[in-house]
Amino acid sequence: MTTQQIKLEVGNTTIHTKNALLARQVLEQEAGLASSNGELITSALTSTLAPPAIGQHWHGQGGTYVGVMRGVNGQPDYHLIAPKHAQIAEITYGPRGKNIDGASCARDGLANTSALLASSTEHPAAQWAADQQADGHRDLYLPARAEAYLCWANIPEQFADKGWWLTSTQYGPYYAWIQNFGDGSQGYDDEANARPAFAVRRILIPSPL
Repeated sequence: MTTQQIKLEVGNTTIHTKNALLARQVLEQEAGLASSNGELITSALTSTLAPPAIGQHWHGQGGTYVGVMRGVNGQPDYHLIAPKHAQIAEITYGPRGKNIDGASCARDGLANTSALLASSTEHPAAQWAADQQADGHRDLYLPARAEAYLCWANIPEQFADKGWWLTSTQYGPYYAWIQNFGDGSQGYDDEANARPAFAVRRILIPSPL
């Protein structure tokens, strides 16, 4: 499956991107919901983003509030959310033997998932995650190893008794990183081995959505 191309027309400029979050940021800017440096222009909008306590359900946002992840390479920081229902007991990462460009990031699961879906080979776990919905949101993805680790650190009870879980972070052409929700350790496993997986979504900081 190839990621859908998004076309934005901003004044005399046309932007083509496959990054839905980037597209949303641009639309927020044009709608006057954010200032030129990305900050919300009213405290009222800021207040709508106040998350619940870590480990509590964030109503309207799809699931359990995990905490804040730092953005990579200058990207905005974001709130991480893990829907309880977006779990699967067993699924494979994908066919072994091919190193997927852009799928080895330790922190950015959205980038990894996008790269896996855009590749010429099928990646069942990434596709499953992208197909999930939560409170009407369709922007879920397979978490990177750092995002999975934050889930272990902050909401381990949501993943208890299921051992090792897949992440979207590839480790060379034959392996993928996995997260142990018992003791927090991480390792890597053959991409062809089926394991539990879960999906997450994010809310950029700042954002009124």
